[in-house]
Amino acid sequence: MIFDPGFQVKFQLFTQSHIVTMFLIAALWVMIPVVFNHRKDTTADRIFRWTLAILLVVQYLGWMIWEAATGRFTIQTSLPINLCDISNFICAALLITKNYPLYEILYFWALAGTIQSYITPNIYYSFPHFEFFAFYIQHGGEILTILYLTFVTGFRPRVISGLKAIGWLLGLIAAIYLFNYATGSNYMFLMADTPHPSTVTKMISIFGEPPRHIIGLGIVAILSVLFLYLPFAIRDRAKKYISSKR
Repeated sequence: MIFDPGFQVKFQLFTQSHIVTMFLIAALWVMIPVVFNHRKDTTADRIFRWTLAILLVVQYLGWMIWEAATGRFTIQTSLPINLCDISNFICAALLITKNYPLYEILYFWALAGTIQSYITPNIYYSFPHFEFFAFYIQHGGEILTILYLTFVTGFRPRVISGLKAIGWLLGLIAAIYLFNYATGSNYMFLMADTPHPSTVTKMISIFGEPPRHIIGLGIVAILSVLFLYLPFAIRDRAKKYISSKR
């Protein structure tokens, strides 16, 4: 049943299984950084990072194999070139290498883009289908990667990090838009709406039909970067103020 392409329970937003799954994964986002932050064990840290990296890669490769085996794989829908899919593999590399330039970009991509997909998934099958598990392992794992490296490893974004994230995102949007145009695809939802109400739906209602909605998505991206950097800006300002009073 878990791998059955004829599985009858179709995904719907905010059903009991959807809400419970989101809360359980969110609990792991809190618990795992807390546990590792209080137990400074380099071996455990390395094992966790490699395990999560392998899990991110294996679940996605498993998904692609399932799509091919069931005859669902197409160039228009199955390539790993949505923002969250690209982030998935970069997260795996980041976990293994602890490469700070990758973190700078993924901090904003994962916490802004992936969380939106996490709440309004673009999936067809509901719990307990394989697609449901693969989706939440991927998206939950991406966010966990950033939270772990922020609160356990001690990484943090800089002002320039937000500019880099926006710059790379604009380049990616341009490339994916051209690919969509050439192949009749809708990766990153640049050409049409999502199956379930989301930020894309709202931007279409405000700015008009694609590609005009990309203007709204760009504004949302910039506001998200500012919001996600705000805690660090406040902390830096507070430290500077305290230092000036000593």
